[in-house]
Amino acid sequence: MKPGGGLTGSLRRSGSPIRLALSRCFVFWRKSASAWRMTLDWTVVLYLVLPALWVAGGMYADLFRHPPDWLGRVPEWAPAAILAVLMVRARLRTFAEYGDGLFLRASGKWVRGMAATGLAYTMAARLAVAGVATALLLPPLAATAGWGFGQGALLAAAAGFMGFVWTCARDAAERRWLGARRVLAVNALRAAFIAAWIPAARWLVGGDEPAAAVAFNAALAACSALLGWRRTMVSGTFAHELEAERQAYADNVGWVLMDTEKAPTPPAGRRPWVLRNPRPLLKRRSEPARIAELWLRSLLRDGAQTATLLRFACLGITAVWLPPLWLAAIAWIGMIALLALWLDGLWDRWLSERYMALFGWQEDVRREAGDVGRLLLLRPVGLAWCAVIGLHVGWMHGGLWWSAAALLPAVGYPLLGWINAAASRTLAARASRSSRKDAGKAT
Repeated sequence: MKPGGGLTGSLRRSGSPIRLALSRCFVFWRKSASAWRMTLDWTVVLYLVLPALWVAGGMYADLFRHPPDWLGRVPEWAPAAILAVLMVRARLRTFAEYGDGLFLRASGKWVRGMAATGLAYTMAARLAVAGVATALLLPPLAATAGWGFGQGALLAAAAGFMGFVWTCARDAAERRWLGARRVLAVNALRAAFIAAWIPAARWLVGGDEPAAAVAFNAALAACSALLGWRRTMVSGTFAHELEAERQAYADNVGWVLMDTEKAPTPPAGRRPWVLRNPRPLLKRRSEPARIAELWLRSLLRDGAQTATLLRFACLGITAVWLPPLWLAAIAWIGMIALLALWLDGLWDRWLSERYMALFGWQEDVRREAGDVGRLLLLRPVGLAWCAVIGLHVGWMHGGLWWSAAALLPAVGYPLLGWINAAASRTLAARASRSSRKDAGKAT
């Protein structure tokens, strides 16, 4: 055998673990950018992205040039909470690939080198995200709370170290538990980190002793270094690292592939987790109501669709809370229209599934069932947005205006029924025109 042959020679000829990890990092971001380019072509960027950035930038600049009254009523812990939410979304990266199991994982030096590179990448990413978020929060808070550059730098560094500690804790929890225990453990750790970070960040920013704040950051940096060193010594984590890399890529391109067809996953248990009770949900037991209930159960038992619905509801809460009240009313109507269109698309997709297509339901029954099912989800989300607008009215004016939190949902209840009926007529007319056009092309 030639000198330098075998496993050691092959690894030596391929470069170094740092170079390999960096090249995989570059490939990862290039693949993510290619996936986003499928949606963000030049027309979308020119007509949607750039105007949105221009408007958002103008609103942000006006926020600290002319601070509104409500900015002074923002709790002191709000910036720390925003940073905490950003930090606890991260996961530890090692850039492992399936082919590594052939020979690379047999070399402890290369495994530790790639793990150390992934840890350094994770630390740099956490510090970068914390720095950008703190830089965006600093100007308006400097105008109202008197923040300075030193306080912002200390808070950003502490948030970055906290995020790295979180990734190590999450990695350990995901390696130890599976299934529901993993979900409960990760969410419990996430809540504990946020609860511990908010008072620490308030002390860090509001304290009068910068030496203590620097010592706090040094302690966090030392804890991060210790956890990183211990992680490089752990072995037997190849399957977990592959799953973490797969999830990281899915998180990056998930919004692009939101409406693509997903591969069906087998149920995790003998009974469903959501709507376990077999009793009917609706008192009216007509045929359209029973079909709508079947669709509702199918939708809410799909974890991906339920998560998308919750994210859309949270996005709507932000859209109706931040702007002025007259603009919030317009945003409410627009968000309701978008939600109705999305639910209608889910309804059509459910009807076209292979099993559901076997049922010979009449067209008027299908249309009425779609109206009932869409309203079952449209109404609670829309009423929640109405309550948020009412709370915003009370927050701005106080006094009797807090009653708007109850009055606006009462007004919105029949209004949502009328909007759903109007949407049904519009969608039915569009479907009729499309069918006539297809029939004309066929003839």
